Amino acid sequence: MLRGLVNGFKVTLWLVMTCGASAHAETYTVQCSIEGTIAALEDKKLPASEVSIEIQAIGNNLFFKVQGPKPYEMFINTLTTDQMAGKNLTNASGMGIQQKTLANAEMRELRIARANMALSGYSDITYRGKKHRMTIQGQCRPP
Repeated sequence: MLRGLVNGFKVTLWLVMTCGASAHAETYTVQCSIEGTIAALEDKKLPASEVSIEIQAIGNNLFFKVQGPKPYEMFINTLTTDQMAGKNLTNASGMGIQQKTLANAEMRELRIARANMALSGYSDITYRGKKHRMTIQGQCRPP
Protein backbone atom coordinates (compact mmCIF):
# COMPACT_ATOMS: atom_id res chain seq x y z
CA MET A 1 0.00 0.00 0.00
CA LEU A 2 2.74 2.45 0.98
CA ARG A 3 4.82 1.47 -2.08
CA GLY A 4 1.83 2.25 -4.35
CA LEU A 5 1.33 5.61 -2.67
CA VAL A 6 5.02 6.51 -3.05
CA ASN A 7 5.04 5.44 -6.72
CA GLY A 8 1.85 7.44 -7.30
CA PHE A 9 3.49 10.47 -5.70
CA LYS A 10 6.58 10.06 -7.91
CA VAL A 11 4.43 9.92 -11.07
CA THR A 12 2.42 12.97 -9.97
CA LEU A 13 5.61 14.90 -9.16
CA TRP A 14 7.13 13.96 -12.53
CA LEU A 15 3.96 15.12 -14.37
CA VAL A 16 3.92 18.44 -12.50
CA MET A 17 7.60 19.04 -13.26
CA THR A 18 7.21 18.07 -16.93
CA CYS A 19 4.08 20.17 -17.49
CA GLY A 20 5.59 23.10 -15.62
CA ALA A 21 8.72 22.98 -17.75
CA SER A 22 6.77 22.85 -21.03
CA ALA A 23 4.66 25.90 -20.08
CA HIS A 24 7.82 28.01 -19.81
CA ALA A 25 8.66 29.91 -23.00
CA GLU A 26 11.96 31.53 -23.80
CA THR A 27 11.78 35.17 -24.85
CA TYR A 28 13.92 36.31 -27.76
CA THR A 29 14.39 40.07 -27.98
CA VAL A 30 15.48 42.09 -31.00
CA GLN A 31 16.17 45.82 -31.24
CA CYS A 32 14.71 47.65 -34.24
CA SER A 33 15.04 51.07 -35.83
CA ILE A 34 11.63 51.78 -37.34
CA GLU A 35 9.65 54.49 -39.05
CA GLY A 36 5.92 54.78 -39.64
CA THR A 37 4.01 56.36 -42.51
CA ILE A 38 0.33 57.21 -42.89
CA ALA A 39 -0.45 56.96 -46.62
CA ALA A 40 -3.94 58.52 -46.33
CA LEU A 41 -2.34 61.75 -45.05
CA GLU A 42 -0.13 62.34 -48.08
CA ASP A 43 2.46 59.84 -46.84
CA LYS A 44 2.90 61.62 -43.50
CA LYS A 45 6.05 60.30 -41.87
CA LEU A 46 5.98 59.66 -38.15
CA PRO A 47 9.14 60.13 -36.08
CA ALA A 48 11.71 57.36 -36.47
CA SER A 49 12.26 55.43 -33.27
CA GLU A 50 14.13 52.64 -31.55
CA VAL A 51 11.92 49.82 -30.26
CA SER A 52 12.49 46.40 -28.78
CA ILE A 53 10.40 43.41 -29.83
CA GLU A 54 10.02 40.48 -27.46
CA ILE A 55 9.18 37.30 -29.37
CA GLN A 56 7.73 34.20 -27.73
CA ALA A 57 6.41 30.94 -29.14
CA ILE A 58 4.15 28.88 -26.90
CA GLY A 59 2.86 25.77 -28.62
CA ASN A 60 1.59 26.81 -32.06
CA ASN A 61 1.07 30.43 -30.98
CA LEU A 62 3.38 33.42 -31.47
CA PHE A 63 3.48 36.55 -29.32
CA PHE A 64 5.16 39.87 -30.28
CA LYS A 65 5.44 42.65 -27.71
CA VAL A 66 6.71 45.90 -29.23
CA GLN A 67 8.04 48.30 -26.59
CA GLY A 68 8.75 51.87 -27.55
CA PRO A 69 7.03 55.21 -28.01
CA LYS A 70 3.46 55.51 -29.17
CA PRO A 71 2.14 54.80 -31.79
CA TYR A 72 4.61 51.93 -32.29
CA GLU A 73 3.89 50.18 -28.99
CA MET A 74 1.71 47.07 -29.37
CA PHE A 75 1.13 43.49 -28.27
CA ILE A 76 -0.08 41.07 -30.93
CA ASN A 77 -0.45 37.32 -30.99
CA THR A 78 -1.92 34.46 -32.99
CA LEU A 79 -4.60 33.52 -30.45
CA THR A 80 -8.25 33.60 -31.47
CA THR A 81 -10.71 34.67 -28.75
CA ASP A 82 -14.11 36.37 -28.52
CA GLN A 83 -12.37 39.76 -28.92
CA MET A 84 -9.47 38.98 -31.28
CA ALA A 85 -8.69 36.84 -34.30
CA GLY A 86 -5.00 36.04 -34.75
CA LYS A 87 -3.19 34.42 -37.64
CA ASN A 88 0.32 32.98 -37.86
CA LEU A 89 2.01 34.28 -41.04
CA THR A 90 5.29 32.42 -40.51
CA ASN A 91 6.76 30.77 -43.61
CA ALA A 92 10.18 29.93 -45.06
CA SER A 93 11.05 33.59 -45.68
CA GLY A 94 10.06 35.05 -42.32
CA MET A 95 8.06 35.14 -39.12
CA GLY A 96 4.85 37.11 -38.77
CA ILE A 97 1.54 37.70 -37.04
CA GLN A 98 -1.72 39.27 -38.18
CA GLN A 99 -4.37 40.19 -35.61
CA LYS A 100 -7.84 41.70 -35.94
CA THR A 101 -9.89 43.25 -33.14
CA LEU A 102 -13.39 41.94 -33.76
CA ALA A 103 -15.30 44.80 -32.05
CA ASN A 104 -13.95 47.56 -34.30
CA ALA A 105 -12.21 45.64 -37.15
CA GLU A 106 -8.82 47.24 -36.39
CA MET A 107 -5.94 45.27 -37.89
CA ARG A 108 -2.28 44.88 -36.94
CA GLU A 109 0.42 42.93 -38.72
CA LEU A 110 4.15 42.51 -38.18
CA ARG A 111 6.65 40.47 -40.19
CA ILE A 112 10.36 39.93 -39.69
CA ALA A 113 12.34 38.59 -42.65
CA ARG A 114 14.68 35.72 -41.83
CA ALA A 115 17.45 36.66 -44.27
CA ASN A 116 18.08 40.28 -43.29
CA MET A 117 15.82 40.84 -40.24
CA ALA A 118 13.87 43.58 -42.05
CA LEU A 119 10.67 44.54 -40.23
CA SER A 120 7.48 45.42 -42.07
CA GLY A 121 3.86 45.72 -41.10
CA TYR A 122 0.96 47.97 -40.33
CA SER A 123 -1.33 49.02 -37.53
CA ASP A 124 -4.68 50.78 -37.56
CA ILE A 125 -4.30 53.82 -35.29
CA THR A 126 -6.28 56.90 -34.32
CA TYR A 127 -4.54 60.05 -35.50
CA ARG A 128 -6.15 63.45 -34.88
CA GLY A 129 -9.47 61.80 -34.04
CA LYS A 130 -9.69 59.60 -37.17
CA LYS A 131 -8.65 56.03 -37.81
CA HIS A 132 -5.80 55.54 -40.26
CA ARG A 133 -3.50 52.73 -41.29
CA MET A 134 0.10 53.30 -40.30
CA THR A 135 2.65 51.26 -42.25
CA ILE A 136 5.84 50.33 -40.46
CA GLN A 137 9.26 49.58 -41.89
CA GLY A 138 12.57 49.11 -40.23
CA GLN A 139 15.66 47.08 -39.57
CA CYS A 140 16.13 44.76 -36.60
CA ARG A 141 19.24 43.34 -34.98
CA PRO A 142 19.95 41.04 -32.08
CA PRO A 143 20.56 42.80 -28.74
